[in-house]
Amino acid sequence: MAVTVRVVEVDPAAWLERLDELFIEVVAPFFYRREPRLRARSYLLGLLSGLERKNG
Repeated sequence: MAVTVRVVEVDPAAWLERLDELFIEVVAPFFYRREPRLRARSYLLGLLSGLERKNG
């Protein structure tokens, strides 16, 4: 069975905007204060980054 891979160009600004929308909708309600919410967003961006090794 052959697998076809499709390469799609991604607009980084649009991708980040959509991620922020999802973050606000799904994750942000769990954080009352701004500082922990920003740390959680930074952590999520780190996990989604292209770095080979990821740790907290």
